[in-house]
Amino acid sequence: MTDPKKPRAAERRGFRVAMESALVWRLRQWFGLRLYGIYARDLGGAIADFSPALVGYSHRIFEAPDAEILQALAGAPTLDMSESFMKSAFGKGDACDAVIFAGKLVSYSWMAFTPTRDSGSVFVEFGPRYRYVYKAFTLPEFRGRHAIRQFKVDSDQYCVQRGRVATIAFISIDNQPSIRYALGVGNRRIGHAGYLKFGSVFFSFRTPGVKRAGFRFFERRLG
Repeated sequence: MTDPKKPRAAERRGFRVAMESALVWRLRQWFGLRLYGIYARDLGGAIADFSPALVGYSHRIFEAPDAEILQALAGAPTLDMSESFMKSAFGKGDACDAVIFAGKLVSYSWMAFTPTRDSGSVFVEFGPRYRYVYKAFTLPEFRGRHAIRQFKVDSDQYCVQRGRVATIAFISIDNQPSIRYALGVGNRRIGHAGYLKFGSVFFSFRTPGVKRAGFRFFERRLG
C-alpha cells in the first residue's frame, strides 16, 4: 500500500529546494552575495560509490610540456578550453585531468596547487595540504556516465606525489546535483564560505573549519 505521506514529503522538499534556489539567485544577482559549502576529501583512499569500469575510456593527466597535445584534443569550441586559458593554467603549475574516448577529449577538470581565479578579480586560496579542482566540464552526450570517477584514484595519486594529502572544493549551497556528487565520492562538508562583491566593495567570510583548511576568497586587483 502506498504511503500518502511520502509524495507530500517529496513535494515539500521540492518546494523548499526551489525557494532556496530562488533566494540564492536573488542574493547573487541583486547584492553580489555568493554562498558556498566547502567540501574536502582525503587523497589516496578508496573512492566512495565507485563506478564500474567503462569500456573504451582512457585517462591522462596533462602538464605544461603536454600543452600542444592537449590543445589538439581540445580545439573544438564545444569543449570551452581556449589556448589562452591553457597557457595561463599551465603557467601557474596546474594540471588537466582528462578522460578520452575514441581519441576524443570528452571530460576534464583542472587541478590547482596555488591560488586560482574564481571570477573577475576574485581568487581562491587554500592550504598547502590541498589540491583544488576547478573548471570541470563533460560533453553533454557523455554526462551521467561518471567516466571521470573511475580514474579518480589515478589523479589522487598524482596529487599525492606533488605533496598534497586532500582535495578541497566549493559548491553553491543551492547546487543540489553537485552536492550529491561530491558526497557520493566521499567528500565531507567542512563548513561554509563566500563573499559579497558589490561595485568596489568586497567582503569575504568563512566558518572556523574552512579557516583551519586555509581556504578563503580574496580580491586581487587586475592590472
